Amino acid sequence: APSASAAAAAVAALALVAAPSAASASGLRGVGAGGFAGRGECGIATNMLDFNDAGMRTFCDMDLGFWWNWDHLPTTIYSSECAWKLFVPMIWGTDPGNARIAKTAATRLMGYNEPDLWGPPRIPGGNYLASGSFAPTFHCGSEDLAKNWQELVTAYKATHPKGQVFSPSMADADPGLVASAGEYESCNGSPQTPDNYLPFCPGWLKCFKESAIKLSCGETNCWDVIDVLQFHAYAYTAQDVIDKIAAWETVWVEDVTGANGRSKKTLWLTEVAHAGAVDSSDPDGKTRAFMDDIIAYMRESPYVSGWSWFSQDRSTFASFTIGGVEPETAMWASDLIDKDGKATVIGEHYAELCKGS
Repeated sequence: APSASAAAAAVAALALVAAPSAASASGLRGVGAGGFAGRGECGIATNMLDFNDAGMRTFCDMDLGFWWNWDHLPTTIYSSECAWKLFVPMIWGTDPGNARIAKTAATRLMGYNEPDLWGPPRIPGGNYLASGSFAPTFHCGSEDLAKNWQELVTAYKATHPKGQVFSPSMADADPGLVASAGEYESCNGSPQTPDNYLPFCPGWLKCFKESAIKLSCGETNCWDVIDVLQFHAYAYTAQDVIDKIAAWETVWVEDVTGANGRSKKTLWLTEVAHAGAVDSSDPDGKTRAFMDDIIAYMRESPYVSGWSWFSQDRSTFASFTIGGVEPETAMWASDLIDKDGKATVIGEHYAELCKGS
């Protein structure tokens, strides 16, 4: 399974700009409005722990809440018990075998990876970086897609009735910060081939909701069976990430508050990193300050219940254009744990920030 969602965003020229909705979102953030103000679960998104037993021991010592690797299973037999206990599996894209795979998940199950984004391999023979590279997943209103979701969620809930279902994870690459609730009519007709594709679908999740809500997933419909709405953010400044989170708090207010018959859901920012950083020793302290600000905001949000740092080093984290700003280097660095299995400077800081979450 691909690890560099950020690299996929290079193709889409992911842009984050100031959110006009941030101010209106502040009205949703009063104490008691949600249920998570003052807390939140910290995790790590990485495949750098694959075949890295020393790194997994370091992760377990950090006392974080979870980890995931864009796959439905860990790729390694680890010596640390927490490797399996804290792993969150993902159904990466549409596949006839998804229902069978979903049954093997435990307490949590993540939906499709970035179905709203075109992310082909960066090199010949490489991994696809986003499931939106394929028309069956990109077509948010597809009956077949909704049925695939219904089958995998129903199978998961039959095996794990108290398990948490996570929505498909949104790259949310539209520069207008529409929180995946923008236009989607054109998405359903895009071939998603190298010669003819849309770089992203602005309203993928809204479109998917309209399809899933019509289907039954056991005791409720296939939209309200979802416990967590997940999305991704990469930016040069913490404020840009905060603005994006605020947009999600506002746009999805019906779902995060449980209004109008919707089940109450929470938000998870499952990929986030500091754009432009090239050294995980963080000599200028900017990445640590970035972490401080976004985690402080998420911890105080009544609707954000979890987040995971995108942890990749300069050999795997390809840079990309954000908000019209071209990267100064070909690769960036965001690794919390290095290839030798040791915590980096930013890794130690992240673990310290996450204490008590």
